[in-house]
Amino acid sequence: MKLFKDFTLVLTGLAIAVTVMPASSAIATLKYPHKQYIDQNLIATGASRVIELPDTGIQNDSWSCGPNSAARVLRYYGHDVDYATVRSATDKKLFLPQKIRNPFNNQWIEVRTGTPPQTLQQVMQRWEGDRVKKSPQTSFNRLINLVRSGKPAITLVRVGSFSIPYMGSIPYLHWIAVTGVDPVQQQIYYTDTNSQVYALSYQDFQSRWDLGLDRDVSNAIANILKNNGVEARTIVWIDR
Repeated sequence: MKLFKDFTLVLTGLAIAVTVMPASSAIATLKYPHKQYIDQNLIATGASRVIELPDTGIQNDSWSCGPNSAARVLRYYGHDVDYATVRSATDKKLFLPQKIRNPFNNQWIEVRTGTPPQTLQQVMQRWEGDRVKKSPQTSFNRLINLVRSGKPAITLVRVGSFSIPYMGSIPYLHWIAVTGVDPVQQQIYYTDTNSQVYALSYQDFQSRWDLGLDRDVSNAIANILKNNGVEARTIVWIDR
């Protein structure tokens, strides 16, 4: 699986998201390639169903996990959009260009910011208006209740980090769409930006969703992230 992971660098006072593409996912634990298998498994355990999101295109760049997840949710609610459409709308709202040229070696550098929660909400409001909600510091029970009521929730999770001397850890962040809950097996199901459905245990999901900004991230970096609307347990969803 190719998983794009946004991480934030502090450069001249700006929070800049750079990206990497590891060979394997740091978040996925189980893959169910056939929806029939998912449904039978959940029915057998008495769990709620997994929401099947439309496939609006696989993420093919290094920054747009947010627009990719948003496109799937918007199409689920009947809007005639795809990944490219929502990515283009998001691109126009972001401050930094996708790439800049390094004046020292004339090479292009990827500098595209990942999509902040408020920007993702604003982009989705183009199609759904005030029904698009954003909630930081969301309780786990609230997330479960939303998904079990048929409302997929786009969630910001941490999928790794790297350390900078004297500055602390820089979290790798990624947007995914939570689409199912199994209270018996205590698993969360989600659709990733490669159009595949995966599962995480309650414990593993909550650990990633919490972001850990108060554990191994310096106050300076945590404040920059918070000023960009990045907070633990953030979700964006459509309330209808």
